[in-house]
Amino acid sequence: MFESKSESERGWLARLTDNDEDARICKDIPDDQCHQAVGNRRRLILAQLATALAELMMNAKTVLPWLFQAVGAPLWLIGWLVPIRESGSMLPQLLLGARVRLMPLRKRAWLWGAGLQAGCLVLMAMTAWLWSGWLAGVLLLLLLALMSLARGLCSIASKDVLGKTIPKQERGKVTGAGASLAGGAGLIFGLLLTIPDSLPLWGYVLILLTAAAIWGLGIWCYSGIQELPGATEGGVNGWQYALASLKLVKQDPAFGRFLLVRTLLMSTALVAPYYVLVAQDYNGGIQVLGGMVIAQGLAQFISSWLWGKLADVSSLRVLQLAGLIAAVLGLVVCFHLALEDRVPAGYFALVIFILSVAHAGVRVGRKTFLVDLAGGDKRTDYVAVSNTLMGVLLLLAGALSMLLGLLSALAVILVFSLLTLLGVWLAQGLPNVQDDS
Repeated sequence: MFESKSESERGWLARLTDNDEDARICKDIPDDQCHQAVGNRRRLILAQLATALAELMMNAKTVLPWLFQAVGAPLWLIGWLVPIRESGSMLPQLLLGARVRLMPLRKRAWLWGAGLQAGCLVLMAMTAWLWSGWLAGVLLLLLLALMSLARGLCSIASKDVLGKTIPKQERGKVTGAGASLAGGAGLIFGLLLTIPDSLPLWGYVLILLTAAAIWGLGIWCYSGIQELPGATEGGVNGWQYALASLKLVKQDPAFGRFLLVRTLLMSTALVAPYYVLVAQDYNGGIQVLGGMVIAQGLAQFISSWLWGKLADVSSLRVLQLAGLIAAVLGLVVCFHLALEDRVPAGYFALVIFILSVAHAGVRVGRKTFLVDLAGGDKRTDYVAVSNTLMGVLLLLAGALSMLLGLLSALAVILVFSLLTLLGVWLAQGLPNVQDDS
């Protein structure tokens, strides 16, 4: 069926994505879809590359806090960046899942979500150029909220499209290849940021417009995916399903304590923008942002596999160790900066690297712990409840960030570090779910 080519004749993407043997053994997808698998694989990888790179270029933990400072947005608004980004993409997955299920071709939902995100980036660029102060900050936050809703829509559809178009034993390769390529492109973006001494406002506008254009390339790739119509029955309202399952919090004390610990350890994500703001106060050069973007990418690349191996031994200890690292980091930074007016070059890149390593551990630990805590059929219920509550609590955390932001960025770092430390201590009461005895 397929004409073989020598290795030298095949492009780099083909060598990365093609598997001549598995391409003819399509498992878990319709036979009619089998001959499209190789082309779909390439398009999915390129679309994931575009998605990840565009999201990195407007990261809520690093790039957007810098943009907010550039437009003169008040500090209390910056505290809403991560909560809106995360909760906005989490809650709609519960609300819109049944709607997407009614669509025979799920890629259309992804295309709508991607197009909406690209449009929001263009509007964000216009906002940053035309307005400043609190007005620019509020408008940027509203656009970020809309982007997060669209991100949730893409997340729902992408998993279904991947399952419908790629054989079972090939899906991990597609996801991994897209993430690896995006990581390399992200490092290039970070290196480019280290070149200029400063970045004028039009530079941020250019970054946003470039991210929108990259989304456009992703849309072009994704639109070429050959997807057969799928089943449209069996959808449930995830929001109602999660609310009906809230009784699990009372029925399972370990699950209730886990939710409390997870809430406190959210601080490892919420605190990141404030490190960026402190870095800007101590050294406002754009090279600092570039160094932090590089450090964040390296930390995610290096630490995730290590935390994963440790989590298989004890996800509880991973949660505690990662949380302890983040808490101690915050306390040390606050103590050090209270005594010193100057910091060495690369100081904040190292801080972001350590924080990103710790946050990766928290993510891996909590996911592994929840899956192993819930047995069999209960996993869906536990995940639904956990995501619903976390989406709501993230918004409450944003309100806390807003109040603390009226003081100083260092005050926020201190409080979130203490909350993380409390979470580590409370985790002592959780069972070791990897223990079979």
